[in-house]
Amino acid sequence: MNELLIAHVLLDEGSAREFPFLRRDLRAGDCVVVAPGKTLSGAYDAVLERQLVDRTDAHAELLSLISRLKDLAPDPAFQRKADAAAEIIYSVLCQGMSLSFRDNSLTDYLHALFVQLCGQCLGAALGAQTVLDGREVILCESNNGIPMIDRPLTEKRIADLKGSASLTVVAGSFGRKVTGETVNLGAGGSELTASILAAVLQARAVRHYVSGFAYAESSALTYEEAAQRFSSGEPVYPPAMLPARKAAIPVEIAGLDTEGTLLLTIGPAPEGRAPEGITGVVRSGAMTLLTVYGSGLLGSVGISSALFGILAKEGVNIHFISQSVAEYSISFAVKRPDTEQAKRALDALISNTFRSSFTDLSYTSVPVEIVSVFGQGMRHVPGISGRVYSALGAAGVNVVASSQGGEELSISVVVGEADAQKAKEALERL
Repeated sequence: MNELLIAHVLLDEGSAREFPFLRRDLRAGDCVVVAPGKTLSGAYDAVLERQLVDRTDAHAELLSLISRLKDLAPDPAFQRKADAAAEIIYSVLCQGMSLSFRDNSLTDYLHALFVQLCGQCLGAALGAQTVLDGREVILCESNNGIPMIDRPLTEKRIADLKGSASLTVVAGSFGRKVTGETVNLGAGGSELTASILAAVLQARAVRHYVSGFAYAESSALTYEEAAQRFSSGEPVYPPAMLPARKAAIPVEIAGLDTEGTLLLTIGPAPEGRAPEGITGVVRSGAMTLLTVYGSGLLGSVGISSALFGILAKEGVNIHFISQSVAEYSISFAVKRPDTEQAKRALDALISNTFRSSFTDLSYTSVPVEIVSVFGQGMRHVPGISGRVYSALGAAGVNVVASSQGGEELSISVVVGEADAQKAKEALERL
């Protein structure tokens, strides 16, 4: 294990406040992975949509966005790089207006250019001598359209960073095939890049600098507990922790609102730790529970594949699944903004195209929340489920649906929106 630190930050309008913390915490040889935050990403998406979807000139909006980056790093060399990048992006946008793409190759390429510019911005602000495009670090291959990281080639590229005498900035979120195509690493792409760097370089920790995070339940969680607690992807995307988890490297959360104070450490379960029962309780936020039911489900081989396949094509992510043993219904929960997309998928499933194979199908939708208890100490402890449901019953909370993970680390209950806070408070008293 080396003493180097892998930091991860999202560059945004308030990023100037991050620089003192990073300069204080980072040393020569450390790496910081950067990607644009929500505000800058949203503004850039608006530029792309205006030019590529609305087919109207977005040059003024692009220059305005680039000027916001220039304000974060007034270094003359970066100013010139930003101006050059603006012209390249605009040129690609103009060419893209007249072309039609069946996939996301153009927008992925354009996003990768902006991520790279954000990396150069942070590098200039921190005085880093080395700024790398993440596409030169994360090498990928394609597996039926799913991006897969080529581990040997990626490790070889990252190994070149070992023993660096200076701070290195890596613009994350994207990789590249050996044939040159840009590959979108998906949700948590920059976090995944940081985790891979930490695993290959055997860093002492991966540290995520975040805003608006408050977690008073514990100062330490296991990887498994964090995966349950932060399933929403904030402040850390659980799948992106996997490389660090496999290498037993701690994942740290530091608060920008608290001058970079370390707020939470995620790591392996301590050896010999006694069962502690429930570690914490989390609410999902607004969800919609959709229940597909009907005799067409009974003994129909392939119905689940058809159902979830068509939801996947619509880009709908499933957060909860429950099926009755009688095979009469399947319930699943999606985030509220995905409700209409899910309904379109179900309407297609029940349409005449499918009616010949799957008869008598209907569905209902109900606004709900999911309240989950989690904890490493829940595993192999008799009576945990009884305590959970007894507490909810005593509080007068009706459970619409429920599910327990086979790993025995969590129990999730679906409740009406009006009961969500009451359910959370009842479970916190356990």
